[in-house]
Amino acid sequence: MTQTKGRPTPKRSEREAARRKPLVQPRTRETMKASRSASADERRRQREAMRNGDERNYPAIAAGPERALVRDVIDARRPYWMYALPVWAVGAVLSITASPVARAFGTLTLPIVVLLLLGDLVAARRSVRRALRQAYPQGTREAEKALIWYGTARNMQFRRSRLPRPRTEPGTR
Repeated sequence: MTQTKGRPTPKRSEREAARRKPLVQPRTRETMKASRSASADERRRQREAMRNGDERNYPAIAAGPERALVRDVIDARRPYWMYALPVWAVGAVLSITASPVARAFGTLTLPIVVLLLLGDLVAARRSVRRALRQAYPQGTREAEKALIWYGTARNMQFRRSRLPRPRTEPGTR
């Protein structure tokens, strides 16, 4: 003789209700504080890694061999825009002088500076694209367009403020 289980079979709705959990945990003050603390620690660790060159802990935007190649290519270049800043400053001073000839030269410097910036942007894009195609002839895991924009954005930063820190000296190949 078979033994009964001693309790009624639960309804399907009861089983589903017992299995249900909230998708989002309740937001208490302690969980919010712990979450903020954990994300702050993660950001601090990533910043230190980018300052010290610890590639294992880089954030996703800087991680990977393709991005390292792009950084090295950009850091080895001597950007033209660094020469455009003094030209722009001289033009700004000349444009507020009393002499009409000096003012004319001052107003002409702004288009010259814009052309220098655009030329530098084009040269940076070409050098990054050439390096990527030479190093990865079969294509990169990441979109080439994204890597080129990463390189041009890095190119427009002052060298001292670039993170991760440059590994190559300007003028090296």
